[in-house]
Amino acid sequence: MKRVRLAAALCGATVAVIVGAAGLARAKEQTLKELMGDNFAGLQTILVSLITSNYSAVPDQVKRIEEHAARLTHTVPEVAKHDPKRFVTYAYNLQSHAMDLRSIVELLIEHDKGSAATGTLVTDELREAAAAHYGGMVNMCVSCHNRFRPNAIPR
Repeated sequence: MKRVRLAAALCGATVAVIVGAAGLARAKEQTLKELMGDNFAGLQTILVSLITSNYSAVPDQVKRIEEHAARLTHTVPEVAKHDPKRFVTYAYNLQSHAMDLRSIVELLIEHDKGSAATGTLVTDELREAAAAHYGGMVNMCVSCHNRFRPNAIPR
């Protein structure tokens, strides 16, 4: 009898943990609108970092945008169902710009630390390339929103 009660208690505890974990996972999942809001804030942080040549905040911000873009390549929202190929193309393009920007910024961070391996980098051109990829990310956001946003964002 004790074994049956113990088994029942363990099963109940296991179910509670699973249900609790699922609830936490759902609570942590952001809606598409929330992700885009985070991306917008991240883009502002990246711009300031690029202008000031202080790149420490860029990798985390770009990683978020990269992950968001990767998610979008597999999740076409309802407003884009009429042209899913174009939507996914925008998402892949956004992801590509983010990946390239992250790679460039990582090189610039290493250069600024004085790493001997990056001592011969032509940093002006890298900074300009970083800015071009930043502009590419902004362009993809604007292009996608212009095509797929159902209404103008209220002021």
